[in-house]
Amino acid sequence: MMNKIKIQRFLWHFLPVAALVLWGALCITNQLWYDEAYSASMVALPWKRLIYITAVDDHSPFYYVLLKLFYHLFGGGTHFYGLKLMSLLFMMGYMLLGKYYVKKLFGEEISVWFMLFSLLMPIMSVQAGNVRMYALALFCLTLTGLSAYDIFLTDPQNGGIRKKWIIFCVASICTVYCHTFALIQTFLFYLLFLGALLYSGQKKKLKPFFISGIVVSVVFSPWLLVTLRQMLLRMRYDAGSVTERPTIYSFMDYCKEWFSALETPIGLVVFLGMGLLVVLGYYAVDWMKSRRNYAPAVGMLALGLTVLSGVLISVFINNCFLGRYAFPGFGFLMLFYAVGMSRACAQDDIGAVRKFPIRRVCILVPALLCFVLQYRSELSLEYDNGLAVYEEFVAQEVTEKDAFIGPYTHTIFLNVYHPQLQYFLYGYKLYSLPFANTEALTDFSQLESIQGNLWYICFAGNEPDQMAERYDYEEALSFHYMYYDFVIYRLIPKTGLS
Repeated sequence: MMNKIKIQRFLWHFLPVAALVLWGALCITNQLWYDEAYSASMVALPWKRLIYITAVDDHSPFYYVLLKLFYHLFGGGTHFYGLKLMSLLFMMGYMLLGKYYVKKLFGEEISVWFMLFSLLMPIMSVQAGNVRMYALALFCLTLTGLSAYDIFLTDPQNGGIRKKWIIFCVASICTVYCHTFALIQTFLFYLLFLGALLYSGQKKKLKPFFISGIVVSVVFSPWLLVTLRQMLLRMRYDAGSVTERPTIYSFMDYCKEWFSALETPIGLVVFLGMGLLVVLGYYAVDWMKSRRNYAPAVGMLALGLTVLSGVLISVFINNCFLGRYAFPGFGFLMLFYAVGMSRACAQDDIGAVRKFPIRRVCILVPALLCFVLQYRSELSLEYDNGLAVYEEFVAQEVTEKDAFIGPYTHTIFLNVYHPQLQYFLYGYKLYSLPFANTEALTDFSQLESIQGNLWYICFAGNEPDQMAERYDYEEALSFHYMYYDFVIYRLIPKTGLS
């Protein structure tokens, strides 16, 4: 028993440090994929342009404002490790919530399991250094949920409860401003929290609850109108998404993202992760029944109803839901895992002392295997040499008089590393595209002012067929970078054309 307590205490201190080291290794590179490059381009824009793009796109400017401040704190430019470190900062904040706040509410053992499964869960490694708003949303929503349970347990006459209501309210405001589906998840959690207060007869807490809800609603109301406008525009004009209804394959995409990674899924990791959810879910339900404590179920309901809402919106309105949109609620899932693991350990210890803790081993070994396989994959992406190949090509072959042309947005996101060059998108440019010096190419006359070489960048398997009327082409470089196989062609003007 004494050894168990010592190991538990060691892990309680050690796990946040391990998270900092393991996740930090994914945050000190300059590698960006398309969505991250979008964020990096956003923070390089003037404030007015940044706010405008968020107003006509999908999300509020809250994350981008924080990211822009962080970006300038690290000196700006085209070195983006500072942007990754902001995500790491909030992931570490989340781990500290697990260390201190979960311990306060559920005890040290569950705190340890919470942190351990957070570290081992593959999606946590994927999002820890992702230059997107999901780490921020995870921290804010987890704080919202834990502070709500803290309020639930606190006597309404306790003088410290007012501070807890303030934390709950501020965390809620930050959460709803993170992401549209974080807003939906917060709304659903509020409804469930209200139900819990009513069911337990805690009527004295209803007044501060409604005051908090009104404050959050008022503070978010300016952007709520923008959010509704965004949804109406998508329903009206995004016909392509409407025609592509979710299928069983969409569900598998969700599972790939939740238990592995959507762009680089590992089948074994996905199915082991799904199995762990079932097993730990069984023990979590058993823990709640034995303790008569259903707080983990409230969090899981908020997460599950958010997924259901996303699926229903995709089926009946617009195919807009991705697995990562539910990620802000994964702190609730980790708590579910933690109480389940606590119950599994208790079952191990029932009766005679076992020489072999079979339940612990059968759960932790697959969880550790999933982490190792996915973490190795993430390391290979972050330390891939494709960016170095591209940078060497630009340094040796491209001048400031040259221009790049791409058939669609995902082929030119590398301009984030060289924003001083001229870029063209063939035929059409999104109004919300933040990439610098990028224009829509609608007429060949636009290229007459280019005094240097024209480079056509596309994915492997494609060629610059659209340019064949005026240009011949030759392959100049092919390289793999992150999730993509790129080919760059040099365009050669045809002779005899006026």
